[in-house]
Amino acid sequence: MPVSQPQVQVSAGGGVLPGVISVEIEHVGYFAAGRFVVVCALGAVLTAGASYFLALGAATVSINIGVAAAPSANIFTGQIDHIRVDLLESTATLTGRDLSCLLIDSEIAETFANQTSSQIAVTIAGRHQLQANVTPTSTPVGQYYDLDHARSALGLHSRAGTEWNLLSWLALIEGFWLSVTGTTLNFGAAVASASMALTPGDCIELALDLATAIPVTAKVKSWNTRQKTVVQQIAGAGSGTGSTLIRPNLTGQQAAAYAMNHMSNLTRQRSMVALTMPGELTLLPGSTIALSQTNTPFDQTFSIETIRRSMDARRGFTQAICAYAVS
Repeated sequence: MPVSQPQVQVSAGGGVLPGVISVEIEHVGYFAAGRFVVVCALGAVLTAGASYFLALGAATVSINIGVAAAPSANIFTGQIDHIRVDLLESTATLTGRDLSCLLIDSEIAETFANQTSSQIAVTIAGRHQLQANVTPTSTPVGQYYDLDHARSALGLHSRAGTEWNLLSWLALIEGFWLSVTGTTLNFGAAVASASMALTPGDCIELALDLATAIPVTAKVKSWNTRQKTVVQQIAGAGSGTGSTLIRPNLTGQQAAAYAMNHMSNLTRQRSMVALTMPGELTLLPGSTIALSQTNTPFDQTFSIETIRRSMDARRGFTQAICAYAVS
């Protein structure tokens, strides 16, 4: 397959960045921030010297890409974390994260009394002017105390630390994915989509990885502070190695869900593909690819964990994908 030649536009600080040499974007769909690296030439226009780039500070970055006849589309929105100006190479390199950084960097110091996971997610999204793509939930979360369901972010055995840590914990309990795409906070089940068919001939690089030491059981242990009892739940079956997690103040139902989610995460890592292919704009973490013609047990469907898109003059527009087998 020929490597696509994209049209790239990067905006920051209220204007379009001049002299863009290369762009790299990493989308991750599992409780982490996506990242970007933009390299620009100093002096592409008279006003774009070292001082121009250093003055950008923690500006919001918007990256738009158009491929072939497709219109230009926003593929990444984030915030600058670091600026490096190389005076000898005459380049400025901007690096940063997607807007999940707003939650990752925000400490939390409150109790969410009588609220469900989805209500908490909507509240936190609103604080940062993010749209909320949230699947409604119905069960109050956290500690059970008398008639009040509360989760104290500062309470002993229940400290979340940051807004992102709290939502990650809640997403694990609910079996949800947590991410920020553009200016939208996503808190819900992964959305099923049609698989993209791929063969070795569609790839620039293709590697198949088989993990042979995956635990066959997942055990979750907890301590109910109010009832002073041990809570324990196990997911999986068979003899062999197991994985044990210790988490505070879970109910039996929460511990069972946590164990099942953890076992599912372990199982899907048994078979993994790592590939590089010509770039396109449709695949995202959670999308699936249907691999065929390898003449191995890896001729099956895989769910994308990470996708890293790179645009430069040497290789054109390519993307590297890490995906795990759909169990």
